[in-house]
Amino acid sequence: MNNNQRISIMVPTRERPSELGLLLQSLRTQTYQKFDIFIMDDCSGSPLNQYHFLQCLIARLKMEGHKVFMRRNQFMLGVSKVRQAMCDWVLAANNNPLLCRLDDDIILEPDYLEKLLAGINDGYDLVSGLTPPIMNQEIIRENRFVKPFINDVILDKEGNILKNGDDCGYCYEDSELIPTPHFRSTALYKREIHEKVDYKSRLSHHGYREEQIFSFKCLQNGFKLGVHTGAIVYHLLTPSGGERFSDQNQLIAFNEGILKDWTAGQFEMKGDFIQKWKDEVAQ
Repeated sequence: MNNNQRISIMVPTRERPSELGLLLQSLRTQTYQKFDIFIMDDCSGSPLNQYHFLQCLIARLKMEGHKVFMRRNQFMLGVSKVRQAMCDWVLAANNNPLLCRLDDDIILEPDYLEKLLAGINDGYDLVSGLTPPIMNQEIIRENRFVKPFINDVILDKEGNILKNGDDCGYCYEDSELIPTPHFRSTALYKREIHEKVDYKSRLSHHGYREEQIFSFKCLQNGFKLGVHTGAIVYHLLTPSGGERFSDQNQLIAFNEGILKDWTAGQFEMKGDFIQKWKDEVAQ
């Protein structure tokens, strides 16, 4: 097992200084500490360097051996585009073999990075964890009902997603790695994924369905995605883009349409690529 791999942690943020501070503190308490942090402020009204408590946390992280970098966009890019901009920035900045995408409104259990790294060392190219509800985390999902896949997906040729499970929103009795066609947002993955897969899309600033398109692109390029059921992260706000916009439903519908059109096109060119992936994993 390789436990000396350094991680580039990528955090896009916008108008969430308090939530970002809680995330940074949860990074300080991780059992795995070989990481650098990249923060991209997507055009917040007040720059992050105006918040003294954030600067104190960043100073502590630097004292503890982490490199911390911050940039601020002059114009808002939106989730998908800002993630791609972060990847371009990180890949040019260092040679760390692993990247970790984190939302700005989460709190990680102390062993979160350690368990995701265990998944990478076990042969997965991308590993995410579980996001159980903060107010009802005692829910138990029996593993026998979700094996052999987690967050299962079934497609039809029109691009409709007939099944899109949300099994990552439950706690599990056992801690294990389960393959998935659709990971949850806080994921650790190999650097080489971005040689073949990008985030760029026509999605709205809302970013809804960004991770699903990215998941499907990874599967099509032969990468192995999984979920570690012992890795727990808590979303303070909704993991589906945040409640930032008054026209939330309209933006969701817009991004759903883009996902459906994209998936239908891929189905026409490549057939049922999700089922092909399942068949390969089940062998």
